[in-house]
Amino acid sequence: MSFLPKKNYKYNREIPLPAGLIHGQSLGAVSGMKFGLSNMSRSGCEVIAVYNALLLHGRPAEFTEIAHYMERFRVLLGFWGTNFLSLGHCLKHFGLPAKRVRKREKLEAALESGKTVVYVYWCGKRFRSSVHTVVLQKHGDEIRICNAYNQCGHIFRTPYSGFLASKRTIFGYIIEPDGA
Repeated sequence: MSFLPKKNYKYNREIPLPAGLIHGQSLGAVSGMKFGLSNMSRSGCEVIAVYNALLLHGRPAEFTEIAHYMERFRVLLGFWGTNFLSLGHCLKHFGLPAKRVRKREKLEAALESGKTVVYVYWCGKRFRSSVHTVVLQKHGDEIRICNAYNQCGHIFRTPYSGFLASKRTIFGYIIEPDGA
């Protein structure tokens, strides 16, 4: 591993993080952590999504260890976050197999069956806007979103009906905790 990930790892280890899920990547201690030549506030949604998915499935890992591992998949020196095509590999590396799916119907079916989805979507127009990665779980008639956006420091709840249809889906990773 190159000099930069080692330097970032050492820097990030000095920042104490609160226990539990991480929301609002530009809030709190996580926002100032380094990722590539950027920081978690700007480029850390994929790292946060992997961390939150692991925690939700009872397989916690140190946030700094996840960030350090995912540095090898950073895009444009980290300014564009992590290569989201590698998220399945990252989840599997930390013991949580996932299947990448492009079809919205399959993602909806997975959510309906109680599975967790790591969801990647365009924030604006396709190929002309940034990408955001979140963790989704369906509870009753609502969908719960971990790290919904930079300034939302809690689980964001919204009606489930039509949620995925309102987003510009890239794809999702359906968590298969039993390796199914």
